[in-house]
Parts: sequence; C-alpha cells; structure tokens
Amino acid sequence: MVTKKAFQSVEELEVMLMQVAKESPIYRKIALYIEKNYLRIIFMTANELAEKMGVSQGSVSRFFITLGYHGYNEFLRNLQRLVSKQLTAPQRLQYSKENHQDNPLRTIMDVELGNMDELFDIMQGEDYDKMLQMILSAKPLALISARMSATILPYVGYILHKMRPDVSTVVPDTPEWEALELRDPRQVNILAVAFPRYPNVLIRKCESLKKKGFSICALTDSRFSPISDLANGCVLVSVTTSSLFDIYSTPIAFFNLLLRDAAKQMPELESRMEKIEELERRDNVYFTN
Repeated sequence: MVTKKAFQSVEELEVMLMQVAKESPIYRKIALYIEKNYLRIIFMTANELAEKMGVSQGSVSRFFITLGYHGYNEFLRNLQRLVSKQLTAPQRLQYSKENHQDNPLRTIMDVELGNMDELFDIMQGEDYDKMLQMILSAKPLALISARMSATILPYVGYILHKMRPDVSTVVPDTPEWEALELRDPRQVNILAVAFPRYPNVLIRKCESLKKKGFSICALTDSRFSPISDLANGCVLVSVTTSSLFDIYSTPIAFFNLLLRDAAKQMPELESRMEKIEELERRDNVYFTN
C-alpha cells in the first residue's frame, strides 16, 4: 500500500498511480484511465468509474485503499483541490452531462460532508487564530473578493455588521475598491476570500495592498493558491467542484463558526444586538402575524 500523501501536482499523482499500477493488471487499467481522464472523474461516482473501465466497483474501492485513502470519496476531495482551478465552465458542463447513470447528488454530498469534517482541525491552527483576532480587532475591517468568490461576502458582511462597527465589503468596479490603497495600512485590516478559478483582479489588488503594508488574512482552498503567499495568515477550506459551479457550503459554514467563536469574546455584543433588535422592531423589519 502507498502511504497516503496529499498530492499537490499532476506529476505527484502520476507517481502514486504508477506505484499502485504495478500490483495487478486491473490496477494498471484503473491507473491509466485516471491518468488520462483526471479532469472528468471528479464528476463521476465510483460506480460510473467502474462502468467506464469495465471493472467491478470492488476493484475500484480496493484500488483507492491501496493508494492510501479510505475510499474513492477521500481521493476525490484531494483531486478536486488540485484541478478546480483548471476547469472551465464549458468543461464542467460537458463532463457533468457525460456522467448521469448514478445519483450525482450522492457523490456531491459525500464529498461535501468530508469537507465539513475537515473544519474541526482547520479551526485549531495558528492562521485561524490570526483571522479570529482580525475579526475582534477594533480596527476597521474590509472584506474583499471578486467574481464568484465574492458571493460569500454579503453573508459574512451582514453578520459582522450586527456584531461590530466599521465593516465594509469591497469588490471590483466600486469606488471603495479603487480607494482601498489610499487608506492608512496601520488603521485597517483586510480579509480576502479567493477560491478557484482565482480572479486576477483580486490577486493584483492583494499584491498592491501587501506592497503598501496592509495586514491581510485570506480564506482560500490550497497552499498553492496565488493568494496564500500574499497573506499574513491563510486559512485553507475545501470547496466541492463536482458540479457545474463550485459549492460554497463549507466556506460559509466555516465563517459561521468563526463568527460564533468571535462572538464569545465580544463583551459588548449583547448590548449591541439588543439595540439593533429595537431598531428593527421600530422599523417593522420582519413580518409578524
């Protein structure tokens, strides 16, 4: 059995596959198929993979156990992290249409549950503490992102506005985006969110902010993310890519848990939220019978 190692490149994956391929003709057949079709298989269940190759599902399961994983879905999460930045929208549409014999929802849910399981360990790290302290800091906080990654910001910003003052969500093509570098780096913190496919406009903005001395924490999916080297602290959370568009439920769950931990250390939070509640009742914000 190959000792499990999270491969970080196609070359590392190929080395692992070829090691296992030596063990039997069936394993060689599986390894060669994965080598040539690794972009396609992130949209496939174990049953579909077995059917494509004309082998049993048991052979597929044993192959990935021999590769060092608990099973196909654990391998799939590693593969998704590697290839997510390569997949274009047309490729996603094409590959997802090709594979429809099994229930794709089951594979997506299994992978997503595996991503969720990783959150406990993620939230024990030093970079997590840096991000938590940035939330707790009295300095103004700017949440920045671009394109699809930026869809997370309204959720996080909405909660943070209830918890603390001086929070802004900053995205491209807005006055706030253009003026961000004009702010005093000593007086504002930056929290960047960047998932594949990584937007160049966000990378360039973080490069500029770093040069000017801003403190940046980042949420991304891989240590090979172009944002990771630009941040003072970088938390890595997986996204599920085996669908037409990436699934952001795990990053959203991460932020919910992060803000829960921050709330425990905000002594004035209860008073602030009571005042917000009073204002919302006064303005009849929510429906009542």
